[in-house]
Amino acid sequence: MDVMTVEDPPSTPRGRRTLTSIVIALLVVAVAAGGYAVLHREDDHPGAAVPCPGLSTTAGDGFTLTTAGAECVGWIVERDHPFGSRDAAVNGVISRIVAENVRVRDQAVAPAGKPYVRIAVLMPMTAATGSALAEDEVLHSLQGAYAAQRQANSGKASELGDPTPLFQLVLANEGADQSSWSSVVEELGKLKDGPHPLVAVTGMSISVPETRMAGERLSTLGIPAVGAVITADDMVAPWLFKVSPPNQQYTAALAAYLGRRPELRDGYLVWDRNPDDNYVQKLRANFIAAFGSTYHLNDHNQAFNGSKPPTPGTPQLFSDIVRNICAVDPDVVFYSGRDRDLPAFVDALGTRGRCQKKVRPLMIATGATGLTIAREQLDGAHVGVLDASSTDPITWGAGGSGTPEPYAAFHRLFTSAEPAGLGFTEDDLASGYAIMHRDAVVAAVWAARRDAAAKAQRNAGRGSAPAISEIPTPEDVRNALFGSSTDRIPAASGALYFQEQPGNDLWPVGKPVPVIRLGKAAADWPGGSSWTTPLIPNGT
Repeated sequence: MDVMTVEDPPSTPRGRRTLTSIVIALLVVAVAAGGYAVLHREDDHPGAAVPCPGLSTTAGDGFTLTTAGAECVGWIVERDHPFGSRDAAVNGVISRIVAENVRVRDQAVAPAGKPYVRIAVLMPMTAATGSALAEDEVLHSLQGAYAAQRQANSGKASELGDPTPLFQLVLANEGADQSSWSSVVEELGKLKDGPHPLVAVTGMSISVPETRMAGERLSTLGIPAVGAVITADDMVAPWLFKVSPPNQQYTAALAAYLGRRPELRDGYLVWDRNPDDNYVQKLRANFIAAFGSTYHLNDHNQAFNGSKPPTPGTPQLFSDIVRNICAVDPDVVFYSGRDRDLPAFVDALGTRGRCQKKVRPLMIATGATGLTIAREQLDGAHVGVLDASSTDPITWGAGGSGTPEPYAAFHRLFTSAEPAGLGFTEDDLASGYAIMHRDAVVAAVWAARRDAAAKAQRNAGRGSAPAISEIPTPEDVRNALFGSSTDRIPAASGALYFQEQPGNDLWPVGKPVPVIRLGKAAADWPGGSSWTTPLIPNGT
Protein backbone atom coordinates (compact mmCIF):
# COMPACT_ATOMS: atom_id res chain seq x y z
CA MET A 1 0.00 0.00 0.00
CA ASP A 2 1.33 3.44 -0.87
CA VAL A 3 1.31 5.81 2.11
CA MET A 4 1.62 9.51 1.36
CA THR A 5 1.53 12.71 3.40
CA VAL A 6 -1.74 13.72 5.06
CA GLU A 7 -2.49 17.04 6.71
CA ASP A 8 -5.25 18.15 9.08
CA PRO A 9 -8.10 19.40 6.91
CA PRO A 10 -9.16 23.03 6.74
CA SER A 11 -12.16 24.14 8.75
CA THR A 12 -14.33 24.31 5.65
CA PRO A 13 -15.00 21.57 3.10
CA ARG A 14 -13.75 23.76 0.21
CA GLY A 15 -10.88 22.14 -1.65
CA ARG A 16 -11.33 18.65 -0.25
CA ARG A 17 -10.66 15.76 -2.59
CA THR A 18 -13.60 13.47 -3.24
CA LEU A 19 -13.09 9.99 -1.84
CA THR A 20 -14.57 6.57 -2.40
CA SER A 21 -17.38 6.02 0.10
CA ILE A 22 -16.16 5.40 3.62
CA VAL A 23 -18.50 3.73 6.05
CA ILE A 24 -17.49 4.97 9.45
CA ALA A 25 -19.53 3.27 12.11
CA LEU A 26 -19.27 5.82 14.83
CA LEU A 27 -20.46 3.67 17.69
CA VAL A 28 -21.11 6.47 20.08
CA VAL A 29 -21.29 4.93 23.51
CA ALA A 30 -22.41 7.63 25.76
CA VAL A 31 -23.85 11.01 26.04
CA ALA A 32 -22.27 13.34 23.55
CA ALA A 33 -21.72 15.98 26.02
CA GLY A 34 -19.32 18.53 24.63
CA GLY A 35 -16.29 19.94 26.36
CA TYR A 36 -15.53 21.12 29.84
CA ALA A 37 -13.45 24.14 30.83
CA VAL A 38 -12.27 25.74 34.02
CA LEU A 39 -13.98 29.10 33.83
CA HIS A 40 -14.08 29.99 37.50
CA ARG A 41 -13.41 28.48 40.89
CA GLU A 42 -15.17 29.30 44.12
CA ASP A 43 -11.87 29.95 45.89
CA ASP A 44 -11.10 32.59 43.26
CA HIS A 45 -13.76 34.79 44.89
CA PRO A 46 -12.89 35.19 48.56
CA GLY A 47 -14.78 37.52 50.84
CA ALA A 48 -18.44 38.41 51.06
CA ALA A 49 -20.84 37.06 48.44
CA VAL A 50 -21.65 39.57 45.72
CA PRO A 51 -25.24 40.02 44.50
CA CYS A 52 -25.92 39.28 40.85
CA PRO A 53 -26.69 42.05 38.35
CA GLY A 54 -30.22 43.37 38.83
CA LEU A 55 -30.44 42.09 42.42
CA SER A 56 -29.71 43.96 45.62
CA THR A 57 -29.15 40.88 47.74
CA THR A 58 -27.87 37.32 47.37
CA ALA A 59 -31.05 35.71 48.71
CA GLY A 60 -34.70 36.60 48.68
CA ASP A 61 -38.18 35.33 47.97
CA GLY A 62 -37.72 32.53 45.44
CA PHE A 63 -33.97 32.71 44.81
CA THR A 64 -30.44 32.35 46.17
CA LEU A 65 -27.83 33.71 43.74
CA THR A 66 -24.26 34.97 43.99
CA THR A 67 -21.84 36.31 41.43
CA ALA A 68 -19.11 33.91 40.31
CA GLY A 69 -16.98 35.38 37.56
CA ALA A 70 -19.10 36.22 34.54
CA GLU A 71 -22.15 34.30 35.74
CA CYS A 72 -24.49 33.81 38.69
CA VAL A 73 -24.59 30.54 40.59
CA GLY A 74 -27.33 29.32 42.88
CA TRP A 75 -31.01 28.63 42.36
CA ILE A 76 -34.24 30.34 41.34
CA VAL A 77 -37.88 29.32 41.61
CA GLU A 78 -40.14 32.35 41.40
CA ARG A 79 -37.56 35.03 40.56
CA ASP A 80 -36.74 35.26 36.86
CA HIS A 81 -33.00 35.64 36.29
CA PRO A 82 -30.81 34.51 33.35
CA PHE A 83 -27.79 33.42 35.49
CA GLY A 84 -25.59 35.51 33.21
CA SER A 85 -26.64 33.72 30.03
CA ARG A 86 -26.80 35.86 26.91
CA ASP A 87 -28.64 33.23 24.88
CA ALA A 88 -32.11 34.61 24.17
CA ALA A 89 -33.58 31.15 23.57
CA VAL A 90 -32.21 29.80 26.86
CA ASN A 91 -33.45 32.83 28.77
CA GLY A 92 -36.86 32.49 27.15
CA VAL A 93 -37.25 28.95 28.47
CA ILE A 94 -36.05 30.03 31.93
CA SER A 95 -38.75 32.71 31.94
CA ARG A 96 -41.43 30.22 30.93
CA ILE A 97 -40.42 27.82 33.72
CA VAL A 98 -40.47 30.63 36.29
CA ALA A 99 -43.91 31.72 35.04
CA GLU A 100 -45.20 28.18 35.53
CA ASN A 101 -43.67 28.10 39.00
CA VAL A 102 -45.51 31.31 39.89
CA ARG A 103 -48.77 29.90 38.53
CA VAL A 104 -48.36 26.77 40.65
CA ARG A 105 -47.67 28.88 43.75
CA ASP A 106 -50.62 31.20 43.19
CA GLN A 107 -53.18 28.47 42.51
CA ALA A 108 -52.33 26.77 45.82
CA VAL A 109 -53.87 29.62 47.87
CA ALA A 110 -57.25 29.30 46.14
CA PRO A 111 -60.04 27.37 47.92
CA ALA A 112 -59.66 24.47 45.48
CA GLY A 113 -55.90 24.84 45.24
CA LYS A 114 -53.71 21.82 44.76
CA PRO A 115 -50.63 20.95 46.81
CA TYR A 116 -47.24 21.18 45.18
CA VAL A 117 -43.65 20.11 45.73
CA ARG A 118 -40.36 20.99 44.07
CA ILE A 119 -37.92 19.21 41.75
CA ALA A 120 -34.54 20.77 41.02
CA VAL A 121 -32.71 20.81 37.70
CA LEU A 122 -29.00 21.00 38.61
CA MET A 123 -26.66 21.71 35.70
CA PRO A 124 -24.68 24.50 34.03
CA MET A 125 -27.15 27.17 32.92
CA THR A 126 -24.55 29.09 30.92
CA ALA A 127 -22.07 28.08 28.23
CA ALA A 128 -18.69 29.29 26.99
CA THR A 129 -15.86 27.86 24.93
CA GLY A 130 -14.90 24.50 26.44
CA SER A 131 -17.68 24.53 29.06
CA ALA A 132 -19.40 21.39 30.32
CA LEU A 133 -22.43 21.97 28.08
CA ALA A 134 -22.68 23.82 24.79
CA GLU A 135 -25.37 26.49 24.40
CA ASP A 136 -27.64 24.17 22.42
CA GLU A 137 -27.28 21.47 25.07
CA VAL A 138 -28.27 23.92 27.81
CA LEU A 139 -31.27 24.99 25.74
CA HIS A 140 -32.44 21.49 24.92
CA SER A 141 -31.99 20.31 28.51
CA LEU A 142 -34.22 23.11 29.79
CA GLN A 143 -36.78 22.51 27.06
CA GLY A 144 -37.07 18.86 28.06
CA ALA A 145 -37.43 19.67 31.75
CA TYR A 146 -40.10 22.26 30.95
CA ALA A 147 -41.99 19.77 28.80
CA ALA A 148 -42.12 17.36 31.74
CA GLN A 149 -43.32 20.11 34.07
CA ARG A 150 -46.07 21.21 31.70
CA GLN A 151 -47.28 17.65 31.18
CA ALA A 152 -47.26 17.00 34.93
CA ASN A 153 -49.16 20.21 35.73
CA SER A 154 -51.79 19.81 33.01
CA GLY A 155 -54.46 18.96 35.57
CA LYS A 156 -55.23 15.65 33.90
CA ALA A 157 -54.58 12.10 35.03
CA SER A 158 -52.09 10.46 32.71
CA GLU A 159 -49.32 7.88 32.64
CA LEU A 160 -47.58 10.17 35.15
CA GLY A 161 -50.23 9.31 37.75
CA ASP A 162 -52.96 11.35 39.43
CA PRO A 163 -53.01 15.08 38.63
CA THR A 164 -51.60 16.02 42.07
CA PRO A 165 -49.32 17.12 43.51
CA LEU A 166 -48.19 19.83 41.11
CA PHE A 167 -44.53 20.68 40.61
CA GLN A 168 -42.27 23.68 40.63
CA LEU A 169 -38.87 23.37 38.97
CA VAL A 170 -35.94 24.78 40.93
CA LEU A 171 -33.37 25.89 38.35
CA ALA A 172 -29.93 25.46 39.92
CA ASN A 173 -26.81 26.75 38.16
CA GLU A 174 -23.62 25.03 39.32
CA GLY A 175 -21.43 27.06 36.94
CA ALA A 176 -20.40 26.54 33.35
CA ASP A 177 -17.53 24.35 34.53
CA GLN A 178 -19.51 22.85 37.47
CA SER A 179 -16.98 24.29 39.93
CA SER A 180 -19.75 25.70 42.17
CA TRP A 181 -21.52 22.38 42.58
CA SER A 182 -20.72 22.14 46.30
CA SER A 183 -22.17 25.46 47.44
CA VAL A 184 -25.23 25.05 45.20
CA VAL A 185 -25.94 21.54 46.50
CA GLU A 186 -25.70 22.80 50.07
CA GLU A 187 -28.27 25.49 49.26
CA LEU A 188 -30.56 22.92 47.68
CA GLY A 189 -30.31 20.85 50.83
CA LYS A 190 -32.00 23.67 52.72
CA LEU A 191 -35.12 23.25 50.54
CA LYS A 192 -35.98 19.67 51.48
CA ASP A 193 -38.21 20.67 54.41
CA GLY A 194 -41.31 22.83 54.69
CA PRO A 195 -44.77 22.70 53.13
CA HIS A 196 -43.39 22.47 49.58
CA PRO A 197 -40.26 20.35 49.93
CA LEU A 198 -37.61 19.70 47.33
CA VAL A 199 -38.15 15.98 46.68
CA ALA A 200 -35.55 15.23 43.97
CA VAL A 201 -32.73 16.73 41.92
CA THR A 202 -32.50 16.02 38.18
CA GLY A 203 -30.17 17.02 35.35
CA MET A 204 -26.73 16.41 36.94
CA SER A 205 -24.77 17.56 33.84
CA ILE A 206 -22.15 15.17 32.35
CA SER A 207 -19.87 12.32 33.42
CA VAL A 208 -17.09 14.14 35.28
CA PRO A 209 -15.87 13.87 38.91
CA GLU A 210 -17.90 16.92 39.99
CA THR A 211 -21.12 15.15 38.99
CA ARG A 212 -20.33 12.08 41.07
CA MET A 213 -19.35 14.22 44.07
CA ALA A 214 -22.63 16.14 43.77
CA GLY A 215 -24.51 12.83 43.70
CA GLU A 216 -22.64 11.63 46.79
CA ARG A 217 -23.41 14.81 48.73
CA LEU A 218 -27.07 14.75 47.74
CA SER A 219 -27.20 11.15 48.95
CA THR A 220 -25.78 12.23 52.31
CA LEU A 221 -28.39 15.00 52.48
CA GLY A 222 -31.14 12.45 51.81
CA ILE A 223 -32.20 13.81 48.42
CA PRO A 224 -32.49 11.46 45.43
CA ALA A 225 -30.86 12.56 42.17
CA VAL A 226 -31.81 11.45 38.65
CA GLY A 227 -29.11 11.95 36.04
CA ALA A 228 -30.36 12.66 32.54
CA VAL A 229 -27.37 12.08 30.26
CA ILE A 230 -24.57 10.74 32.48
CA THR A 231 -23.26 7.38 31.26
CA ALA A 232 -19.74 6.70 32.59
CA ASP A 233 -19.87 3.40 34.48
CA ASP A 234 -18.37 4.92 37.65
CA MET A 235 -21.05 7.62 38.00
CA VAL A 236 -22.33 5.89 41.11
CA ALA A 237 -23.62 7.22 44.45
CA PRO A 238 -26.10 5.68 46.93
CA TRP A 239 -29.06 7.83 45.78
CA LEU A 240 -27.93 8.69 42.22
CA PHE A 241 -30.35 7.21 39.65
CA LYS A 242 -29.70 7.42 35.90
CA VAL A 243 -32.17 7.26 33.01
CA SER A 244 -29.44 6.82 30.38
CA PRO A 245 -27.68 3.44 30.11
CA PRO A 246 -24.02 3.12 31.14
CA ASN A 247 -21.21 2.97 28.59
CA GLN A 248 -20.99 -0.76 29.14
CA GLN A 249 -24.51 -1.20 27.78
CA TYR A 250 -23.87 1.04 24.77
CA THR A 251 -20.86 -1.15 24.05
CA ALA A 252 -22.98 -4.28 24.45
CA ALA A 253 -25.49 -2.90 21.94
CA LEU A 254 -22.68 -2.28 19.46
CA ALA A 255 -21.21 -5.73 20.05
CA ALA A 256 -24.58 -7.32 19.31
CA TYR A 257 -24.89 -5.24 16.16
CA LEU A 258 -21.37 -5.95 14.89
CA GLY A 259 -21.98 -9.64 15.59
CA ARG A 260 -24.14 -9.53 12.47
CA ARG A 261 -20.97 -8.81 10.48
CA PRO A 262 -18.61 -11.64 11.57
CA GLU A 263 -16.30 -11.01 8.61
CA LEU A 264 -15.08 -7.77 10.23
CA ARG A 265 -11.92 -8.54 12.18
CA ASP A 266 -9.46 -5.63 12.02
CA GLY A 267 -9.98 -2.51 14.11
CA TYR A 268 -8.39 0.71 15.27
CA LEU A 269 -9.12 2.57 18.53
CA VAL A 270 -9.02 6.38 18.58
CA TRP A 271 -9.29 7.75 22.12
CA ASP A 272 -9.22 11.02 24.06
CA ARG A 273 -6.32 10.93 26.53
CA ASN A 274 -7.95 13.30 29.06
CA PRO A 275 -7.55 11.52 32.44
CA ASP A 276 -10.19 13.72 34.11
CA ASP A 277 -13.03 12.80 31.75
CA ASN A 278 -14.78 9.72 33.14
CA TYR A 279 -16.83 9.25 30.00
CA VAL A 280 -13.99 8.84 27.52
CA GLN A 281 -11.86 6.78 29.90
CA LYS A 282 -14.64 4.32 30.71
CA LEU A 283 -15.68 4.13 27.08
CA ARG A 284 -12.14 3.25 26.04
CA ALA A 285 -11.99 0.54 28.72
CA ASN A 286 -15.30 -0.91 27.54
CA PHE A 287 -14.17 -0.92 23.91
CA ILE A 288 -10.96 -2.75 24.79
CA ALA A 289 -12.83 -5.28 26.95
CA ALA A 290 -15.46 -5.98 24.30
CA PHE A 291 -13.49 -5.63 21.08
CA GLY A 292 -9.79 -5.66 21.99
CA SER A 293 -9.08 -9.28 21.15
CA THR A 294 -11.26 -9.63 18.07
CA TYR A 295 -10.21 -6.32 16.52
CA HIS A 296 -6.56 -6.21 17.78
CA LEU A 297 -7.09 -2.91 19.61
CA ASN A 298 -4.11 -3.35 21.92
CA ASP A 299 -1.84 -3.16 18.88
CA HIS A 300 -3.86 -0.65 16.88
CA ASN A 301 -4.77 2.45 18.89
CA GLN A 302 -3.78 6.09 19.18
CA ALA A 303 -4.77 8.99 21.46
CA PHE A 304 -5.63 12.61 20.75
CA ASN A 305 -6.28 15.71 22.84
CA GLY A 306 -9.98 16.45 23.05
CA SER A 307 -11.44 19.92 23.48
CA LYS A 308 -12.54 19.31 27.08
CA PRO A 309 -9.94 20.85 29.43
CA PRO A 310 -7.50 20.08 30.80
CA THR A 311 -5.85 19.52 27.43
CA PRO A 312 -2.14 18.56 27.54
CA GLY A 313 -1.52 20.03 24.10
CA THR A 314 -3.37 21.33 21.07
CA PRO A 315 -6.81 19.69 20.71
CA GLN A 316 -8.33 18.02 17.65
CA LEU A 317 -5.12 17.12 15.80
CA PHE A 318 -5.94 14.00 13.80
CA SER A 319 -3.45 13.96 10.89
CA ASP A 320 -1.12 11.37 12.46
CA ILE A 321 -4.08 9.20 13.40
CA VAL A 322 -5.45 9.30 9.86
CA ARG A 323 -2.04 8.42 8.46
CA ASN A 324 -1.87 5.36 10.74
CA ILE A 325 -5.41 4.36 9.82
CA CYS A 326 -4.32 4.47 6.20
CA ALA A 327 -1.41 2.14 7.00
CA VAL A 328 -3.43 -0.34 9.10
CA ASP A 329 -6.49 -0.23 6.80
CA PRO A 330 -8.95 -1.46 9.49
CA ASP A 331 -12.51 -2.67 9.09
CA VAL A 332 -13.69 -0.72 12.13
CA VAL A 333 -12.44 2.43 13.87
CA PHE A 334 -13.69 2.72 17.46
CA TYR A 335 -13.94 6.32 18.62
CA SER A 336 -13.78 7.04 22.35
CA GLY A 337 -14.12 10.80 22.52
CA ARG A 338 -16.55 13.60 23.11
CA ASP A 339 -19.15 14.18 20.46
CA ARG A 340 -18.06 17.78 19.89
CA ASP A 341 -14.66 16.51 18.68
CA LEU A 342 -16.26 14.10 16.21
CA PRO A 343 -16.83 16.58 13.34
CA ALA A 344 -13.12 17.44 13.26
CA PHE A 345 -12.27 13.73 13.15
CA VAL A 346 -14.74 13.14 10.32
CA ASP A 347 -13.21 16.03 8.38
CA ALA A 348 -9.74 14.55 8.90
CA LEU A 349 -10.92 11.17 7.66
CA GLY A 350 -12.20 12.95 4.59
CA THR A 351 -8.55 13.43 3.55
CA ARG A 352 -7.70 9.71 3.45
CA GLY A 353 -7.26 9.93 -0.29
CA ARG A 354 -3.98 11.72 0.41
CA CYS A 355 -2.46 8.67 2.13
CA GLN A 356 -4.28 5.79 0.40
CA LYS A 357 -4.60 5.27 -3.31
CA LYS A 358 -7.61 3.02 -2.74
CA VAL A 359 -10.01 3.82 0.09
CA ARG A 360 -12.27 0.97 1.15
CA PRO A 361 -15.36 1.00 3.40
CA LEU A 362 -14.59 1.63 7.05
CA MET A 363 -16.49 1.38 10.35
CA ILE A 364 -16.00 3.71 13.31
CA ALA A 365 -17.51 2.97 16.72
CA THR A 366 -18.60 5.66 19.22
CA GLY A 367 -21.78 6.54 21.20
CA ALA A 368 -24.16 9.50 21.74
CA THR A 369 -27.45 10.45 23.34
CA GLY A 370 -28.75 11.63 19.97
CA LEU A 371 -27.75 12.91 16.56
CA THR A 372 -25.23 15.73 16.75
CA ILE A 373 -23.40 15.65 13.44
CA ALA A 374 -24.93 16.84 10.18
CA ARG A 375 -25.64 14.25 7.53
CA GLU A 376 -24.36 16.70 4.93
CA GLN A 377 -20.98 16.70 6.64
CA LEU A 378 -20.89 12.91 6.72
CA ASP A 379 -21.90 12.61 3.08
CA GLY A 380 -19.41 15.29 2.04
CA ALA A 381 -16.63 13.26 3.66
CA HIS A 382 -18.06 9.97 2.37
CA VAL A 383 -18.47 8.73 5.91
CA GLY A 384 -21.26 6.72 7.50
CA VAL A 385 -22.09 6.38 11.18
CA LEU A 386 -23.43 3.61 13.33
CA ASP A 387 -24.60 5.19 16.56
CA ALA A 388 -25.58 3.24 19.68
CA SER A 389 -27.85 5.81 21.26
CA SER A 390 -30.30 6.55 24.05
CA THR A 391 -32.66 8.13 21.54
CA ASP A 392 -33.71 7.90 17.91
CA PRO A 393 -35.75 11.08 17.38
CA ILE A 394 -36.00 10.78 13.60
CA THR A 395 -37.48 7.27 13.61
CA TRP A 396 -39.61 7.93 16.66
CA GLY A 397 -40.87 11.24 15.32
CA ALA A 398 -42.17 9.41 12.26
CA GLY A 399 -43.76 6.68 14.40
CA GLY A 400 -41.40 4.06 13.00
CA SER A 401 -40.73 0.57 14.27
CA GLY A 402 -39.61 0.48 17.89
CA THR A 403 -41.04 3.89 18.83
CA PRO A 404 -41.66 3.92 22.62
CA GLU A 405 -45.33 4.27 23.50
CA PRO A 406 -44.92 7.46 25.61
CA TYR A 407 -42.99 9.25 22.85
CA ALA A 408 -45.99 10.29 20.74
CA ALA A 409 -47.63 12.37 23.49
CA PHE A 410 -44.32 13.99 24.40
CA HIS A 411 -43.53 14.76 20.76
CA ARG A 412 -46.98 16.29 20.21
CA LEU A 413 -46.68 18.53 23.27
CA PHE A 414 -43.10 19.52 22.46
CA THR A 415 -43.59 20.47 18.80
CA SER A 416 -47.21 21.66 18.63
CA ALA A 417 -47.81 25.39 18.38
CA GLU A 418 -48.76 27.32 21.50
CA PRO A 419 -50.97 27.38 23.46
CA ALA A 420 -51.79 23.68 22.99
CA GLY A 421 -48.10 22.82 22.72
CA LEU A 422 -44.76 24.33 23.60
CA GLY A 423 -43.80 25.50 20.11
CA PHE A 424 -40.33 23.94 20.02
CA THR A 425 -38.88 22.42 16.85
CA GLU A 426 -37.86 19.01 15.55
CA ASP A 427 -34.26 20.24 15.48
CA ASP A 428 -34.48 20.80 19.24
CA LEU A 429 -34.96 17.04 19.64
CA ALA A 430 -31.99 15.95 17.52
CA SER A 431 -29.34 15.99 20.25
CA GLY A 432 -31.45 13.79 22.52
CA TYR A 433 -30.89 16.13 25.46
CA ALA A 434 -34.50 17.35 25.53
CA ILE A 435 -35.80 13.77 25.53
CA MET A 436 -33.52 12.55 28.30
CA HIS A 437 -33.96 15.60 30.54
CA ARG A 438 -37.70 15.24 30.12
CA ASP A 439 -37.38 11.61 31.23
CA ALA A 440 -35.29 12.50 34.29
CA VAL A 441 -37.93 14.96 35.53
CA VAL A 442 -40.73 12.52 34.63
CA ALA A 443 -39.05 9.84 36.76
CA ALA A 444 -39.17 12.16 39.78
CA VAL A 445 -42.77 13.20 39.03
CA TRP A 446 -43.87 9.59 38.64
CA ALA A 447 -42.25 8.57 41.91
CA ALA A 448 -43.66 11.54 43.85
CA ARG A 449 -47.17 10.78 42.66
CA ARG A 450 -46.81 7.08 43.47
CA ASP A 451 -45.83 8.08 46.98
CA ALA A 452 -48.72 10.54 47.33
CA ALA A 453 -51.20 7.97 46.02
CA ALA A 454 -49.94 5.31 48.45
CA LYS A 455 -50.32 7.71 51.38
CA ALA A 456 -53.83 8.71 50.27
CA GLN A 457 -54.80 5.04 50.07
CA ARG A 458 -53.45 4.44 53.54
CA ASN A 459 -55.42 7.40 54.92
CA ALA A 460 -58.58 6.08 53.29
CA GLY A 461 -58.33 2.94 55.38
CA ARG A 462 -57.39 4.55 58.72
CA GLY A 463 -60.92 5.27 59.86
CA SER A 464 -60.87 7.66 62.81
CA ALA A 465 -57.09 7.43 63.25
CA PRO A 466 -55.15 10.63 62.56
CA ALA A 467 -54.26 11.00 58.91
CA ILE A 468 -50.65 11.04 57.78
CA SER A 469 -49.34 13.80 55.54
CA GLU A 470 -49.78 12.98 51.88
CA ILE A 471 -47.05 15.39 50.79
CA PRO A 472 -44.13 13.44 49.26
CA THR A 473 -40.76 13.61 51.00
CA PRO A 474 -37.33 13.13 49.41
CA GLU A 475 -36.83 9.86 51.25
CA ASP A 476 -40.19 8.48 50.11
CA VAL A 477 -39.61 9.62 46.52
CA ARG A 478 -36.31 7.74 46.54
CA ASN A 479 -38.14 4.59 47.66
CA ALA A 480 -40.90 5.09 45.10
CA LEU A 481 -38.39 5.28 42.22
CA PHE A 482 -37.92 1.53 42.45
CA GLY A 483 -40.29 -0.46 40.25
CA SER A 484 -40.38 -3.70 38.31
CA SER A 485 -40.81 -5.08 34.81
CA THR A 486 -44.57 -4.61 35.21
CA ASP A 487 -44.34 -1.21 36.91
CA ARG A 488 -42.24 1.08 34.72
CA ILE A 489 -41.48 4.78 34.48
CA PRO A 490 -43.17 6.13 31.30
CA ALA A 491 -39.99 7.53 29.75
CA ALA A 492 -40.29 8.99 26.26
CA SER A 493 -37.03 7.21 25.38
CA GLY A 494 -38.54 3.88 26.40
CA ALA A 495 -40.27 2.66 29.56
CA LEU A 496 -37.72 1.66 32.21
CA TYR A 497 -37.45 0.73 35.85
CA PHE A 498 -34.96 0.66 38.70
CA GLN A 499 -34.42 -2.54 40.63
CA GLU A 500 -33.66 -2.37 44.37
CA GLN A 501 -32.68 -6.01 44.86
CA PRO A 502 -30.39 -7.15 43.43
CA GLY A 503 -29.04 -3.65 42.94
CA ASN A 504 -27.29 -2.51 39.76
CA ASP A 505 -25.85 0.85 40.84
CA LEU A 506 -29.17 2.52 39.94
CA TRP A 507 -28.83 2.19 36.16
CA PRO A 508 -32.07 1.77 34.16
CA VAL A 509 -33.40 -1.70 33.39
CA GLY A 510 -35.40 -2.39 30.25
CA LYS A 511 -34.16 0.79 28.52
CA PRO A 512 -34.02 0.50 24.70
CA VAL A 513 -30.67 1.28 23.06
CA PRO A 514 -31.28 1.64 19.32
CA VAL A 515 -28.34 1.34 16.93
CA ILE A 516 -29.00 3.90 14.24
CA ARG A 517 -27.31 4.50 10.89
CA LEU A 518 -26.32 7.93 9.64
CA GLY A 519 -25.13 9.03 6.22
CA LYS A 520 -25.44 7.53 2.78
CA ALA A 521 -22.34 5.39 3.27
CA ALA A 522 -24.06 3.49 6.09
CA ALA A 523 -27.26 2.84 4.14
CA ASP A 524 -26.32 -0.73 3.20
CA TRP A 525 -25.64 -1.78 6.78
CA PRO A 526 -28.33 -3.86 8.56
CA GLY A 527 -31.15 -1.86 10.13
CA GLY A 528 -33.76 -2.51 12.77
CA SER A 529 -31.38 -3.15 15.66
CA SER A 530 -32.30 -2.28 19.26
CA TRP A 531 -30.70 -3.47 22.47
CA THR A 532 -32.55 -3.52 25.79
CA THR A 533 -30.60 -2.99 29.00
CA PRO A 534 -30.70 -6.07 31.25
CA LEU A 535 -30.42 -6.20 35.02
CA ILE A 536 -26.70 -6.46 35.81
CA PRO A 537 -26.08 -6.69 39.58
CA ASN A 538 -23.51 -4.43 41.24
CA GLY A 539 -19.94 -5.43 40.49
CA THR A 540 -20.82 -7.71 37.57
